[in-house]
Amino acid sequence: MPTLVNITLKTPSAVQIWGFYDSIILRDVAKAVETIAAGLSGDGQEIHIMSGTHGYCTGKIGAVATREEKFADQDRSLANPRTKDGKSVTLVVHDFNTGGLGSAPDRVTAAMSKLNTEMRTIESAKPGKVTFLLAYCCSAGSK
Repeated sequence: MPTLVNITLKTPSAVQIWGFYDSIILRDVAKAVETIAAGLSGDGQEIHIMSGTHGYCTGKIGAVATREEKFADQDRSLANPRTKDGKSVTLVVHDFNTGGLGSAPDRVTAAMSKLNTEMRTIESAKPGKVTFLLAYCCSAGSK
């Protein structure tokens, strides 16, 4: 059974990053988006869904299929969640590692490097209003 985890819980003033313990399916992502949004407040909030893989789970790309494009399309059709004060939250889905991963010692290192770079770029464009959901299996590890 997957568990949603705030990976950055101990650093509340930092950009918030959420992930999952264990494998997930689409409904886990949809529920997570609503849970995360309900903890936010104010206008202009964005949840960036990082759809892809870290490279550890063999044969598993994204949460529900072996094609990232299918998972991302499903993510994009999720209902627009609301903050605790009733404001709309914008969902933005990123296929963070569908292209070339660049040079690194291995696929996992390359995927994580690309993910971190993309997250920094996204956050710098809208500081203080961005939350990330790592929408792939074991993105917060395994219990």
